[in-house]
Amino acid sequence: MSSQIPPGKSRARLRSCLHLLHLSDPLLPIGGFTHSYGLETYVQKELVNSSTQVKKYLEAYLRHNFLYNELLAMRLAWEYADESNIEVIVELNNILCAAKGPRELRNAGTKLGLRLIKIIETQLNGEALFNEYLEAVKAGKCESNYCVIYGMAAYLFGIGKEDSMIAISYNTASTIINNCAKLIPISQMDGQKILFEAQAFIEELVEKAGKLKPEDTGMCSIGFDIRSMQHERLYTRIYIS
Repeated sequence: MSSQIPPGKSRARLRSCLHLLHLSDPLLPIGGFTHSYGLETYVQKELVNSSTQVKKYLEAYLRHNFLYNELLAMRLAWEYADESNIEVIVELNNILCAAKGPRELRNAGTKLGLRLIKIIETQLNGEALFNEYLEAVKAGKCESNYCVIYGMAAYLFGIGKEDSMIAISYNTASTIINNCAKLIPISQMDGQKILFEAQAFIEELVEKAGKLKPEDTGMCSIGFDIRSMQHERLYTRIYIS
């Protein structure tokens, strides 16, 4: 019995994989490299100043902030797109924006989302759900939140839900490590070691995110929000957030 994948399915799988790599590319020109999401405050206050501290910060940020905000919202957006439920997608956008206390974080999510829309618009403008979402944004019914758009786009590109969750989690971890390499700095090798060690943790994170309920959206650690608010008043800073 042949175990080969039929050509049609093989091409579809390859295409979805390419779309996933494209969406998750750290070099995607949406401006992600200009944001530290409060990390710059931690570094200036010498709360994160070594490879050991970077690893602790990474796990704490992903576990207590990212999980209940970006990752959960991305999962929900994927599921709502599967149901073609534009009303709930709009509501999810508004809940996520309302849950973001720091102004810089709200603005970051919106700006990254707008730039992501511009990149994928030519590829998805034939999709009814995507067009309805664009109309809602233009009408001022919701903000263009990055992780919600990511989840919706991942579904429309045929990318699996779990693969999408793993990719956005790894992308976030990689961005944090690259920022630490610039700010502290830590060596590139130390950064890569931390990323390898984070793989098992990311798997656990994705598994936990799959069990969360919609009402869990917006939970966070207040410490991260405070550092993000303090970032607005730093005397010198490299990052927008």
